[in-house]
Amino acid sequence: MTLAEQVKAARKDRNWTQAEIAKRCGVTLRTIQRIEKGEVTPSAYTLGKLIELLALEQEKSSQNLSLSVKTHSLKSKLIPLATLAFSKRNLPKLLLMFTAMTLIIGSIFWGFTPIPTTLAEGEIDQITFSTINCESTTSCDMQLTVRDLNGNIQLQKTFGGTSYDKASAVLPISVGGYFLLGSTSSFGAGNYDILLIRTDEKGAVVWQKTYGGFFNEYGEKISLKDGILTIEGFQQKCITANVSNDCLMEKWIFGVDTNGNFL
Repeated sequence: MTLAEQVKAARKDRNWTQAEIAKRCGVTLRTIQRIEKGEVTPSAYTLGKLIELLALEQEKSSQNLSLSVKTHSLKSKLIPLATLAFSKRNLPKLLLMFTAMTLIIGSIFWGFTPIPTTLAEGEIDQITFSTINCESTTSCDMQLTVRDLNGNIQLQKTFGGTSYDKASAVLPISVGGYFLLGSTSSFGAGNYDILLIRTDEKGAVVWQKTYGGFFNEYGEKISLKDGILTIEGFQQKCITANVSNDCLMEKWIFGVDTNGNFL
């Protein structure tokens, strides 16, 4: 039996809906749907939660590592601390706890700031960053919207200035907040510049930076790896002093640190 089949069978054995198990695991409904269809492999955190909630047991064979469903008991059992610490099924949780404690102790004694990382795949389905208010002939705005598993709005913030500001991509940060990427003619040095905003978990602006020169630059994609933000977009190159038919759009990829500074 595949992992997808085992998760589905164990969930139904407990009479839980996909939405209920998603909430218990702290992921979106879409993530659970994709796991049960076999479309994705769950992250270590999600797999650990599934093992814990559905009483799945890892069994190591000579060929592969499989999961089997244990008989469900309505009564909870008290597990001795030693058993908890060395149980294979709690390994993902223990690794996460160890990592969290390392970051906390490090921040207290050495004063370093944890490097933000993106959330696991499937946890951003309810986060959108879109362009709004373009009905005006003089401006557009950008809007961040965060919804819960039931589609209810939990956070909604509008960003922009007095001219045209267009949204491209949003990147959640595991330590809280969001990186917002777009293009702006309200701020910066040129007609259009790439705009990068970092917010806190409540959507308040922590800082914002623009990238570009006199001509047009547009942000398209953003990714984060090893503390480096990679921004992909386009940059206009002209052989004349002003925009003309002799201008070309070229692919522009560059990196910044998590404070928005060029690397």
